Amino acid sequence: MTPTLRATATATLLALVSVPSCQVQPPDDKGDTAEACTDPSVIGSADLAITLGSTAEVSATGTVCLADEEAVLQWTMESAPVDSALSTSDLDLTDPSAPTFLPDVVGTYVVSVTAVDSAGNDSAADYIVVTVASGNAAPVADCGENVDASVDQRVQLDGSESTDPEGAALEYDWVLSSVPDCSGLTAASLFNSDTVAPSVVPDCPGVFVVGLSVSDSSNRSPADFCSITVASRDQVPVADAGDSGVLSPCTERNFELNGYGSYDPEGASLTYAWSLLSAPTGSTGTFDDPSLPNPTFRWDSAGTYTFELRVYDGTTWSPPDIVSVTFTSEVENSSPIANAGADQTITVAAACDTASYIFTCEDCPSETVLLDGTASDDPVDGDDLAFLWTEVTGELSIEARYSPVTNVTTPSFPSVYNVATVRTWDLVLSASDCADSDSDTVTVTYTCTGEYAP
Repeated sequence: MTPTLRATATATLLALVSVPSCQVQPPDDKGDTAEACTDPSVIGSADLAITLGSTAEVSATGTVCLADEEAVLQWTMESAPVDSALSTSDLDLTDPSAPTFLPDVVGTYVVSVTAVDSAGNDSAADYIVVTVASGNAAPVADCGENVDASVDQRVQLDGSESTDPEGAALEYDWVLSSVPDCSGLTAASLFNSDTVAPSVVPDCPGVFVVGLSVSDSSNRSPADFCSITVASRDQVPVADAGDSGVLSPCTERNFELNGYGSYDPEGASLTYAWSLLSAPTGSTGTFDDPSLPNPTFRWDSAGTYTFELRVYDGTTWSPPDIVSVTFTSEVENSSPIANAGADQTITVAAACDTASYIFTCEDCPSETVLLDGTASDDPVDGDDLAFLWTEVTGELSIEARYSPVTNVTTPSFPSVYNVATVRTWDLVLSASDCADSDSDTVTVTYTCTGEYAP
């Protein structure tokens, strides 16, 4: 089967080298001289057959009929397999007379060499064919970098830099080669040991050694070894008692603290210990359970409460973290702002009829409108609000009296032919926090005209 080739870039690499040059022969014993040659040429090395993963080395072994021995060699990668990414620029001219390159796929590569002397004579190109077969070299294992870790800290290993010269898929085999005397880990403690990135959780201080070998299904690599050094010094946990702040008197009496930001550098489980450092005079506030990460504290007096949190990782207590919470008094409370929404207008035509030139009209029907007080707000304190809708005449039916949004229904009333009867009702919305309230009024206007409908 003839391999499929692709032409590569036409650029050439130039190298000035001294190469042997053929000279015109002296007279022989018959007095004749050899015929002078007129067509310069360059001699390349023999065609080459190698396996993938090996370096190809070609060379120029001599020149013929050039003016001198200082020749410029021009090297070109003429063609490569269609799947190859190599071109002339991938030729390594560290030795100008013997370039090298590393084939990237199986197939046939063609390299040409041309020589030019100082007189400007250039040779015809000579071609060197490099045939690359698949071969089957052993893969190379790479278990990654050595790691520093802590007790009970999960360590992720990385064998992704392992390679196979032929690019074959790899099978991974990790082992726990050695552990400190204090450790109880076994081979089964290496999680996902047949994958590229297994993990292990060291259980005591010391040096743990892991080994990795890889297989390309035909050959297995030598093992590569990495160490995991586990520090013996326990790191101090960190307490986080949350953020300080100023809260309104409407804050619920059972206030929840938050120590969930606390942590241990080694990931150990924590024990929590809250305490009350100071409180307003006369306060008898208490915790529900100070050993919780988020205990509830019942406050009973306006003023500043200062709390301390410490955490314990089983070995060491953390330095304390302090948080202060100030509950303002009712006299410092900011009033909410009620907003009953836009006034509502109802316009209706009642049907009228005539008999003996006397008009009789239907009643103006009962109508329903939606009132919306959701624009009410407590902009300073942000307290939750309680709502109440009232109407002094008692004529309107209020569907949801304690909601910021409610339907309101008018009564029916008589209509008069060709007369616009107008009824109005004022509804008051009261918005309250725990200490103050505000009110706003919305007016519902109902215009009903009796109209003759023949």
